[in-house]
Amino acid sequence: MQLKIGALFAGAVTLLFASVVAAEPISDTANLIVLGDSLSDNGNTAALLKSEAYWDGRYTNGYVWNEYTSRLLGMSLINMAYANASSNNDITFMSSDGITIPSLHDQVHMLLAKYPSPNQFHLDNDAIQIGIGSNDLFEHAVGLLAGTVNLQDLAIRIAQSISTDIQLLINVGYKNIDLWSVPPLDKTPKVIALSASAYVKPMVERVNSIISQYVGEVISNNSAKTQSVHIFDLYSLVNNCLEPQVLAALDISDYKDACYNTVNNTVSICHNPDQYFFYDDVHPSSRVHYLWGVSAAVLTRDSTSSLTASELLNLIYKFNIGQSSRDKNIIVYAITASESAAIPPSLTATETVSTSTPVSTTVYVNKCH
Repeated sequence: MQLKIGALFAGAVTLLFASVVAAEPISDTANLIVLGDSLSDNGNTAALLKSEAYWDGRYTNGYVWNEYTSRLLGMSLINMAYANASSNNDITFMSSDGITIPSLHDQVHMLLAKYPSPNQFHLDNDAIQIGIGSNDLFEHAVGLLAGTVNLQDLAIRIAQSISTDIQLLINVGYKNIDLWSVPPLDKTPKVIALSASAYVKPMVERVNSIISQYVGEVISNNSAKTQSVHIFDLYSLVNNCLEPQVLAALDISDYKDACYNTVNNTVSICHNPDQYFFYDDVHPSSRVHYLWGVSAAVLTRDSTSSLTASELLNLIYKFNIGQSSRDKNIIVYAITASESAAIPPSLTATETVSTSTPVSTTVYVNKCH
């Protein structure tokens, strides 16, 4: 998700690209491989952050969702997500001071360059999770609202690029790939401040629908050689997190405003960031990331899980997320027996669903009514 920042740190970006040249040593621990934007970035663009208000290179006030997920699943985390990333720089070019931000398309190729010959264990057991698309909409927002950019054409190009990259990963042999849908950007303080929620909401829904169509075809066409390829509905998950009873359980009192703001170069930070849904005008706070991370672990183990508001409440209470902070969570402390039991059991590659069984195209989190 996009956050406008100052000049990019060119040296850090150069090292970023250089770091992918050498192949990594073989490990017998399954990896959670994360590709995407600043919603998933856990420090890859730390040099770009000019404010100490963001914690340890993350675009929030604590750990990001995939750090919780990998901890719960007992997987090594390979995070190649980069803040400001788009689906493809040929569609939505993202750069600053002449330095190009690696798009999802770039990240896929960087992953394959860094791990050119993954063994069968990793192809069978690694899980790739992708979250992308928000920056494509933010960057084209003016044109979309003015009518100079056609939403249907843009959505198709985004969907084609994402589906092509997923197909490439499948062709290499990866069998477990999950794509998170674009979240409800209309609920962000950035969009609310522009009084544009009514315009942005149908745009996000349309883009998600077209992405689902194109990626769904890839899933169906490759069911015989994959184990678990799904679309996880982040759009509904976030909306369910915004249900009053879920907010109360999270002890979040403000879900419309940002904790961290910059106005006329003056920075203001709230004194209780954990009680805000959004840390800045587009990025969620640490408790939201925590709940997302636990939800991701549940869905990764059992893609049929129905994460209604009621189910989210169960997870919040089991993990005590409403009292959590960056110093009080499962990353800092040991996972309890009850927390471990909340995550469905692991399936080995040989225990997965038969390849003759059709893989579901899309996993939608049930909406609350």
